[in-house]
Amino acid sequence: MNASGNNRPTCPPIRQAMLYDRHGLSEFMDLAGFRYSRALGQNFLINRRVMESMLEGIAFPREGRVIEIGPGLGHLTWLILERGADVVAVEKDRWFAAWLPELLKQFDFDPARLRVIQQDALETDFRQLAEDHQAVRVIGNLPYNISVPILFHLAYCGFRFEQIAVMLQKEVGERILAHPGTKSYGRLSIVLKYLFLVKKMKTIDPGSFSPRPHVESVFLTLEPLPGADVEFARLFLERVIHIGFQHRRKKLRKQLEGAIVQRRVLDQDFLREAGQNFNLDDRAEAWPVETWVRFAEFVRSRPPAA
Repeated sequence: MNASGNNRPTCPPIRQAMLYDRHGLSEFMDLAGFRYSRALGQNFLINRRVMESMLEGIAFPREGRVIEIGPGLGHLTWLILERGADVVAVEKDRWFAAWLPELLKQFDFDPARLRVIQQDALETDFRQLAEDHQAVRVIGNLPYNISVPILFHLAYCGFRFEQIAVMLQKEVGERILAHPGTKSYGRLSIVLKYLFLVKKMKTIDPGSFSPRPHVESVFLTLEPLPGADVEFARLFLERVIHIGFQHRRKKLRKQLEGAIVQRRVLDQDFLREAGQNFNLDDRAEAWPVETWVRFAEFVRSRPPAA
């Protein structure tokens, strides 16, 4: 039975160790009649040693509560519980959301230590969730196809998490970590580096997942930077970056002319004044994060049109 069917697949008995073995996991899925969903990006990290080293590498807490996005069958969840922290899990797949409490009982964990919310992460109010459960850290193996929207949803949710730790497609991680003057440099690099201290902790090979993806993954941590203004990033920084990078090979002067940012019109007078402090003959990829931030602040300082 496919997980998208109308009848709920039963959760067969399973030993916890089987989840971390490719053949054991396959046997469990066959017994349950479950088929992976490409649409939900269901590639489970099953290498226990890799996950344990990830948690150790970021000094993941051994108490309190954490939010996990996309736990699936709980490969990472059970390791977090073993360390001592409790988990609030946000899982879109209704079968996994139903199975997790059953597996919790099979593995002899205290039922009170896991709260499962069956919901799309992009529709989740993470601020409310964090405040309700006093959770200051987020961790997740994000679906490749929606990892960027989830990151921005977390960044703009209105709650200052101490740390966001995520597994992403390697190409997305490279875009986040990219430097000025490179092809990968752009909105992801600039906005997220303005808001967070971003660190690459580990590269994870496809063989650590089931099913095996076609690409490598990376494990990143994002920790909020003091003084970063989330609303400024959302309303001004994002907008000027979007305008500047629309046609990467064009000079910024041509890109910016006539644009409107929060009722600020970037007309000829604006460009003349801006040109005294910024090289508008550069291309967008030439400006480092700091220059983009200063330029967005300059735009914000202009009076809005009536």
